[in-house]
Amino acid sequence: MAMNNGDRISSHIHYSPKYFYSLGYKFEYWKDKDYVNHFLQGNYLVERFNNIDSQANIYLKTGIGTSTYLEGDKDYNKSYFIAGSADWETQKLYSNYEVRYSDIENIEDFILHSGALGFAPYVGNYGDLHTWALYAFQYNEDKNKNKFTHGPKLRFFKNTNLIEVGINNRKDLILNLIIRY
Repeated sequence: MAMNNGDRISSHIHYSPKYFYSLGYKFEYWKDKDYVNHFLQGNYLVERFNNIDSQANIYLKTGIGTSTYLEGDKDYNKSYFIAGSADWETQKLYSNYEVRYSDIENIEDFILHSGALGFAPYVGNYGDLHTWALYAFQYNEDKNKNKFTHGPKLRFFKNTNLIEVGINNRKDLILNLIIRY
């Protein structure tokens, strides 16, 4: 998984021994403060709700690792995060929300809220290319300015692969890619 938005560039490589949990490595580069995180991350599916016309999921995510500035002080600092997320979708509607608390020793700690609402302009069959029009938001409680960003993005999903392209209100490019094996 690779993600790029106005605040950070990240990648996440993980393995799922069972459908309800995964373990992996997460890298993040935070642009505004010019530091990187290296996390050992765990994801856990708390609950899945399968209904005739919809599916919903609740996840718990956590990571521990180290962080360092790219310039100046090169000390490695302890860091961790904990997050909860939920999503709900039908073949035509989609919503998700995540809240994350991060504590990056000697750099910052923050609470980040993010989510999206959207719809599918058509319903495809299994294996078809599926398209979603989404409106995403992000609110970072730590920031003094530009705390709230939002904007449209298009999601293209085929089999187990996904790409998202969009732009937010600060004119930052949103580009996300997920490839599953």
